[in-house]
Amino acid sequence: MTARTLRIAVAISALCALVGMAAIASAKRPARTKVSIEAQQGGFFGYVHSPKQDPCELNRKVKLYKQKGDHHNRRTDELIGKDTAQPNGPDSQWSINTNRSGRFYAFTKKVPGCKGAYSRTVHSE
Repeated sequence: MTARTLRIAVAISALCALVGMAAIASAKRPARTKVSIEAQQGGFFGYVHSPKQDPCELNRKVKLYKQKGDHHNRRTDELIGKDTAQPNGPDSQWSINTNRSGRFYAFTKKVPGCKGAYSRTVHSE
């Protein structure tokens, strides 16, 4: 084996090791999660979406909060209700009934393998 061949073999081995480590690191990274919210007469509904349908979407717990300040703050905002997202089309849907007015948002906390998410804030009268 020549010195040049040896260098090429070492470089290929190092490249394979880096690709393998990157694959392992990305496999352990939590999947992105999005939660949407829409006002409807008598309450709110929305969807949980993620590239990993199970466990990131299916049976995901969603909480509805009434926002008191200028931004989301689950410590001070009022918890209005909870629901478990169920399959509905390509995503999982949640729905919570309330006849209150104000600004509201939905939240789903992180679960193993999945990130948590906040929806945008919507106004209901």
